[in-house]
Amino acid sequence: MKKKIFKLTIFLVVLAFSFILTVKYLSSYSINLDDDVISILLEESENTNFENRLINKVINTITKSKYINPVEYVLNNYEVEEVIPVINERKETKPTVYIYNTHENEKYSTTKELNIRYSVKDASNYLKDKLKTYNINSIVEKGSITDILNTNNWNYASSYKVSRMYLEKAKKDHQELTYFIDIHRDSVNKNISTIKIGNKTYARTMFLLGLENNNYKANQKVMEKLETWLNVNYKGLSRGIYEKKGRGVNGVYNQNFSPNCILIEVGGEENTYEEVTNTMDVIAEMLYEYMKGKL
Repeated sequence: MKKKIFKLTIFLVVLAFSFILTVKYLSSYSINLDDDVISILLEESENTNFENRLINKVINTITKSKYINPVEYVLNNYEVEEVIPVINERKETKPTVYIYNTHENEKYSTTKELNIRYSVKDASNYLKDKLKTYNINSIVEKGSITDILNTNNWNYASSYKVSRMYLEKAKKDHQELTYFIDIHRDSVNKNISTIKIGNKTYARTMFLLGLENNNYKANQKVMEKLETWLNVNYKGLSRGIYEKKGRGVNGVYNQNFSPNCILIEVGGEENTYEEVTNTMDVIAEMLYEYMKGKL
């Protein structure tokens, strides 16, 4: 029984001294082994006072040891850099692209899923969402051109007059707007308005350039860059740049508002939602490349 108590006592002593020595080492105290404790440990276990003396000495040693607060120890012995929490806050960039539809009632074929006709305005909203994936913010005009035409008893040819009003208001409200995209739909047959590239079918595009704009060459230069990019990356998707002037046509198409005022015809009346949105994916990519100065 005495041997078991002796072994247990030795274990406790070693454990206690390990703790004390470790703490003293961390706190940079000099370590001096107590001669009395060592002499006690060397005594014969038969000594009747051995266990009591040893336990008393251990208790005295532990109770006299200084308690070290770990937080205070770190602050007093190390330089601690203040950590400021970072809030993952995404700053909303201002819109640089204005998307509108001078002929807002132009529609495509009926969608099988919803049994409704997809419109150029729907395509514009899709383009807005797609541009967002390139971190490009845009605005789609919500105002109704048709309502203003009807209110003022203006004919259909006055649509560009109304869209000009919207352009000027948008620019006034958002000075950072730089690119102005007028999305239209052509009236050609599907065999002309559709092309398959790879495993996807697209609604073909066509740029419309008004030659009665005094600065049309600036607009032409922009359209030629876009047209070249399309021919290189999606050969056959573009039907080219259609130049218009003369009697019975607008001839300007608001392109005197900015060199970056771009009129794009997307597909025809028979094109499907999928074909149109496939093309909108390409237009978003094209605009991104142009805005980043890569064209």
